[in-house]
Amino acid sequence: MSIRSLTNEEVNTLFPIRNFSDNSKQQLKEMVKTEQYDSNSILFSEGSSDDKQTYLLEGKIQLTFSNKKERIIEGGQMEARFPIDNTSPHQATAVALGDVTVLSVKRNTLDDLLNEVLPNNNVEILDNSQDSLLYNQLYFEVTQEMQAGKLILPSIPETAVKVRAAITDPHATSDTIAKITQQDPAITAQLIKVANSPLFRGREKIEALPLAITRLGIKAISNLITTFTMRMVFTAKTKDVKDLISALWLHSRDVSGICAVMAKKLKGFDTDKAMLAGLIHDIGSIPILTHADKHPNLIHNKTEVQQTLEKLSPVIGKMVLEKWNFTEDFVELAVNAENWERKNDQPANYTDLVIVAQLLSFKNTPHKSHYPEASSVPAYNRLTKLLRDPNDSLDVLENAQEELTIVKQLFN
Repeated sequence: MSIRSLTNEEVNTLFPIRNFSDNSKQQLKEMVKTEQYDSNSILFSEGSSDDKQTYLLEGKIQLTFSNKKERIIEGGQMEARFPIDNTSPHQATAVALGDVTVLSVKRNTLDDLLNEVLPNNNVEILDNSQDSLLYNQLYFEVTQEMQAGKLILPSIPETAVKVRAAITDPHATSDTIAKITQQDPAITAQLIKVANSPLFRGREKIEALPLAITRLGIKAISNLITTFTMRMVFTAKTKDVKDLISALWLHSRDVSGICAVMAKKLKGFDTDKAMLAGLIHDIGSIPILTHADKHPNLIHNKTEVQQTLEKLSPVIGKMVLEKWNFTEDFVELAVNAENWERKNDQPANYTDLVIVAQLLSFKNTPHKSHYPEASSVPAYNRLTKLLRDPNDSLDVLENAQEELTIVKQLFN
């Protein structure tokens, strides 16, 4: 291996260089040369800062992170198409495993050349409106699979599929639904628990599923079964992704509970549908994390993971819910659940409910400062107009803690 210029294959492979105009690619080839490092050389150290993007062209390097985790990158692999540890300060120490050839380019040089891309040039896959995404491997891979129709979308749990299919039969009865549901004892127990909860409680305690279905209603049972089986979708194998999915589940569960309690206060909202809306509002994150679960090297950069989730979850959520044949109002909330300033001339709907529930869920957390106050967004004002009691408040964290606790327990 010797010091040399970039090859045509390399400029058409490395990100974001591959998206440059032909003129910019040629300029870069004339401006830079590769660099050589001997075995055991340190390319950069954890905590150090620089103004360069470093690409591995030939050889192998080992990245060692502060938590002692290690990762090996080899020239020519997909991961080597992106800058090594694209953070400043660096999150890892990079050591050469044998002789290596690298390319180091100043960040502002890449940015300047990228800005010369012609307006009508079709930048493949990546969104040029956010420069940082151009270096984001997770974003690139998930987007590429989406465009190729290969992104793995979760399946709705089997019990929920059977019940949702059964209720489309105009002759469906409580006994019909009970026979399907009783195949899952855990779900059966949860439904009886719900029927006896303050959300739906009647005068007498119910101990049999058919009576619970009669009290709740067949349509509500379908939504509740979908809600309670949804935990099966929030799964992962690797620890890092398990942690992220666990946090996502807890957030979704909390939002679901807040939605349910708020729905009781509002005209035109069903508690069961509100619970389901809160639980599936961020379902688009699951395929992204599932992809990362199969490629653990993509999960180390938390900033890139968060960027990818924020950018792609809405569109993937729409894909998932359309695959599951959910109604348009559910699909719409997956797209706009975090559109805090969403404007709508129509009466409040479940998207508004989820927006406000999310902001309330952040109220007593360290993340509070990153979000607007729930009472300041348009959705809050639309919902307030539908309060059954004009003197009541939507702030259920303040005035309905007991009910929220009970709803959370329904998920156990």
